[in-house]
Amino acid sequence: MDTAIKAEWYDLDDADREGFLNWLHGHHLPALQARPGYIWIGHYNRAPQTGISKDPPGYPARVETDDPNVPRGSQYLLVTAAASPDVFFNPNLAADTDADTAALLAKRKEYRFGIFLEETRVSGPDWYRHLPGTGAPPAIQLGNYQTRDQTDDMDLGLWYRQMKLPQVTRARGCIGARKLISLVGWAKHGILYEFMDMDPDERNFEKRFRDAGLNERWTGRHVLKIVTHAPHGPHAGRRIWPPVQGK
Repeated sequence: MDTAIKAEWYDLDDADREGFLNWLHGHHLPALQARPGYIWIGHYNRAPQTGISKDPPGYPARVETDDPNVPRGSQYLLVTAAASPDVFFNPNLAADTDADTAALLAKRKEYRFGIFLEETRVSGPDWYRHLPGTGAPPAIQLGNYQTRDQTDDMDLGLWYRQMKLPQVTRARGCIGARKLISLVGWAKHGILYEFMDMDPDERNFEKRFRDAGLNERWTGRHVLKIVTHAPHGPHAGRRIWPPVQGK
């Protein structure tokens, strides 16, 4: 089962974009996908964020880290799922990077990565349309953040189980979600939502969760008072490799 997740965030300069993506999709990612232990790889282009309010009316202010040591890349997200986190820590599976590959990877700006282990998962109403073993989901939303103390950790765990994950089971087009715990990287927690599609005007999937209802299940602190978000999070977007059929 794909219980280990590596996430990589980065930006590209306009001048490098076409050449880098052609190499990445045509050579580098197919080679990575062939490595032992890798279950699936998905490369995602973030949906445009123009017009989105970080603080919707009636919501507490959203806190984002201002740590200058945390890279702020957000245009692209590469997600690799493996059978175990051991795959990401096995030096025998990491092929040597030649000079040409290193030079191409260096074109990624504000690069950041994290390795996560699945804490729990739930299925959405469209789970049957994307069964295990069929590759990367067509669209995703990945959030990652820190908490301050054990009280925040406890409240966050309760909030997911009492409200957010039950919403997933009712959200339109949702395959499922997995709550993640970090092994490597700035974040302590992560959440990966998997969807069959993303509407042309959607920037994230929060409205689908609100439409699912169940807000009344949670009477504790608002989650925005509990967590500090990664830069420009959450990342929501459509898969650009492997190509989505019909796109």
